[in-house]
Amino acid sequence: MSTEAKVGAFVLSCFTVLAFTVIYLVNVQFSGGSVPYRTYLRYAGGLEPGASVLFGGINVGRVTAVRPWATDPTRIEILLEVKKGTPLNEKSVAKLGFVSVMNSAALSITTGSNAAKRLSPDSTLTSQEAASLDEIAGKLATVADSANTLIAQAQGELNDISGNVNHLLANLDNMTGRSNQKKLQAI
Repeated sequence: MSTEAKVGAFVLSCFTVLAFTVIYLVNVQFSGGSVPYRTYLRYAGGLEPGASVLFGGINVGRVTAVRPWATDPTRIEILLEVKKGTPLNEKSVAKLGFVSVMNSAALSITTGSNAAKRLSPDSTLTSQEAASLDEIAGKLATVADSANTLIAQAQGELNDISGNVNHLLANLDNMTGRSNQKKLQAI
């Protein structure tokens, strides 16, 4: 066998070992090392399968499914997998979140309480609803309407105060006019 053939066989065997190692590591990371859970929200604003699951801000898993719940179609069922050993407990709360303004939606889970009982696999996490953009816009419109009323009321009161200040200045001018100044000098 020539030297070139030996080098080629060595390179192919190294590539095969590398490929099997990468496949093994990917399987270990994404298979037996994850635990399934579920949660329910009324608004899942942009959350999609494959989205990050954050526990106390740390990436611990991914969302596997987002769909209307068969039992109650007004709620969205979210299936998720987290790394084995993630300390989800009865006080942990799942809510819609974002890692940053530029990222897509993520599912954020609070750390809960150390004293709370740990959740078993396939349990349901309690959830907290996030305000949708429509709700926020509605609240801002209400605040703007209240602000307009308040501004109109303040303008009326400022006009009254302005009239009182003008009356006070006229009285002061009258008191400190030339005739009163001459009387004060005479005294």
